Amino acid sequence: MTANIIWFIVLAAVALVGLRFVFKLFRPFGGIRRTVGGVLLALVSVVVGLVSILGLMGILTIYGSRGTPVQAVTVAGTAEQIARGEILANAMCSGCHTVSGELPLSGGEELFADIPIPLGKATPANLTPAGRIREWTDGELQRAIREGADPDGNILPVMSANTFRYMSQEDLDAIVAYLRAQPAVETDIPQDNYLSFVAMVMTPLGMMPIKDVPDFGPPPYVEPGATAEYGEYVVKVFDCAICHGDDLGGGPGGILPAGPSLAGAKVWTSDQFITAMRTGVTPAGLTLSEDMPWKDIGKLDDDALKAMLLYIQQVSPS
Repeated sequence: MTANIIWFIVLAAVALVGLRFVFKLFRPFGGIRRTVGGVLLALVSVVVGLVSILGLMGILTIYGSRGTPVQAVTVAGTAEQIARGEILANAMCSGCHTVSGELPLSGGEELFADIPIPLGKATPANLTPAGRIREWTDGELQRAIREGADPDGNILPVMSANTFRYMSQEDLDAIVAYLRAQPAVETDIPQDNYLSFVAMVMTPLGMMPIKDVPDFGPPPYVEPGATAEYGEYVVKVFDCAICHGDDLGGGPGGILPAGPSLAGAKVWTSDQFITAMRTGVTPAGLTLSEDMPWKDIGKLDDDALKAMLLYIQQVSPS
């Protein structure tokens, strides 16, 4: 945070000093050179000033207190919860919180490494009992999952970008039960996480995928099965819309990949969709992008994948 505040102060000072010189350059009878120089300096000063203001807005957003009050939750940790939680964690958490893409959730690779913009660092944490979550309550864990806030109310930037807010209380309980039941795995993955001033500037412009804290509680439980209702639940929890657009008709791109329209899946069979999610190859023989988490989605059981296709075929544009 200190570095970002320093950046704001420096840029704001540069803008103010620049504007001060602009007024000097625009003195009466200053001549053409002074006028042109004054105009150029004014433009630069205004741009720098706007960047500093956006940076300040981002700082206030990122470093402000986040999250609703922690709920007093104690998860029973039944065998059924742990089994369900393992399925969910394997499909929804292992893509980031592991290096191999497989359980246990012992920490992942730096997520901003391949982004050609200096956004900072985001290293998914070790979520086994050897990591810092061993000191968190069940309620704090669930708030981190749903709202992207740590126990101190600080933002978890990557978690705040997801829509695990659409996860039912039953599934939240199941994930916590599994996290508690994992074997403890010690790793030397550095937990170096911060957002740069560039990220601060991009935040108020809506260019960082950071969502507000949800103003609703966990949605009702949906019985797993090959139904469009369950498909909608899975699609929302996986946040397919963040890349493919709200109507799954194609995303705008930006920091996140511009996912194509899913209308083509309207003519796919269940077997074709399952094969695509398990192999990364579409019925047309095209290879799915590695930016798409098809490997994680493919870890779901057949009924869940059939449900996703049913929902996609209902809502995606023709």
